[in-house]
Amino acid sequence: MFRCLAVDVDGTLTDERGLIRHEVVEALERLAERGVHVVLVSGNAYPLLHALAYYLPVTKLVVAENGGVVGYRSRYRLLGSEGDGEEIRRLVREELAGVLVESWQNRFRLVDMAFHPAEGLSPEEAVERARRALEPRGFEVQYSGWAIHVHRRGVDKGAGLVEACKMLGLDPRQAIAVGDSEVDRPMLEAAGLAVAVGNAPRELREAADIVTREGYYRGFLEALQLLEEGGYI
Repeated sequence: MFRCLAVDVDGTLTDERGLIRHEVVEALERLAERGVHVVLVSGNAYPLLHALAYYLPVTKLVVAENGGVVGYRSRYRLLGSEGDGEEIRRLVREELAGVLVESWQNRFRLVDMAFHPAEGLSPEEAVERARRALEPRGFEVQYSGWAIHVHRRGVDKGAGLVEACKMLGLDPRQAIAVGDSEVDRPMLEAAGLAVAVGNAPRELREAADIVTREGYYRGFLEALQLLEEGGYI
């Protein structure tokens, strides 16, 4: 049996409106009662994800900023560098004005910065132009379906999951990873068992061991049923 469930939040635990339904909270409570470590893994800023973990029945350890910040309260580790955030913001201001618009979260972020496409640009167009400007400088640009994320190459949810398992005294192969977007793929590859919910893109579904028919939180609940029936948790 697996001892850890690493799960993305937006688009995986939430519904289409971004809400966490009571059925999800009840399912998390059942996992906690069975001794399963549930680790929230998200592109959200560390303070936001920390607050969510504080109020939900999950393990008090989070992987925030797409793997860039791992820990709980004041005990956290940066997988990027302290100055990455300001460097990214400076480069975007100087070279990508009219392409990327800053998220309000950036004042609370440390290593992974979030942006939205400027008016008139699709996410795909904005990502392509940002990659041309930033990737030669060692940064990676990804679109999560919710925001465009920029971070140092090597910062990803897979590295974050490995660090979280180390803090819990577990091997990453003892973890199940559940996600719905491109940025979740490294996490699914690092885990012992990979699950994609139904709203995930084709590339992620092809990389998963289990793919649910339902999407969003309904897919998460379906995945739990399949994992329980299969004796994985």
